[in-house]
Amino acid sequence: MSTDLSPQPPSPELWRTLDEAARGCAPTVFPHDRIVHRAKLIRRRRRLVTGTLAVALLTPLAGNLVLSHGPADSHTVTGTRPPVSHTPSHDDRSPVRVVRPGERIEAGLGVWYMLKKREYCDADPADTKPICVGPLDVNQPGAVPMTANVHPRPQGTVYVLAYTGHTPATRITMTENGRTTDLPIVRLTGRPAYVSTHAVGEPRPSDDSRGFLGDAVFIVYGADGKELARMGGR
Repeated sequence: MSTDLSPQPPSPELWRTLDEAARGCAPTVFPHDRIVHRAKLIRRRRRLVTGTLAVALLTPLAGNLVLSHGPADSHTVTGTRPPVSHTPSHDDRSPVRVVRPGERIEAGLGVWYMLKKREYCDADPADTKPICVGPLDVNQPGAVPMTANVHPRPQGTVYVLAYTGHTPATRITMTENGRTTDLPIVRLTGRPAYVSTHAVGEPRPSDDSRGFLGDAVFIVYGADGKELARMGGR
């Protein structure tokens, strides 16, 4: 007696069972948006580490900082003052804007950001939601008082910075190619020592190797005109 061991086609009942099982298994949607957002967040954190490490090496010792108890400006202004190049004095002040947590702040060229109690979140024009940096050391400030993020755009480079030093900032400047500009101060109500600022600088080539901030230098001053923190420069 011989036995036929060749492969046999499935029975009709088995075919129907397999078809019903296949129809019940819907393919998983590829999480493209979540992957892109996660990649941007990882790049943001790497840039943040680079920026905060640089400012930690350049920040003056906390013992040299002078605490300021003067009243902070609370009026709302727009725009920036004309470029200046003189030595800071008591009369120099950056324009101040007070915002609510989560209020949208236009940084320029479509880039925007918002402040939260212990972080700031910024976004490119194409982003559906901002990416947050934090938690910032606003309860015990001064360890690493400045953080920054850079948004290269074809028309220019957008910078968003936050300062959380011991002493409230009254003036923030940006110097690029020998030109110094006063930048606006944006802060939350009741948080005079936690401020942010933004600026639009010159366009940067895609292969720029000048570092995190390129040639831009940002300096924070107190009410007495003394430098509180510095970020950038080679």
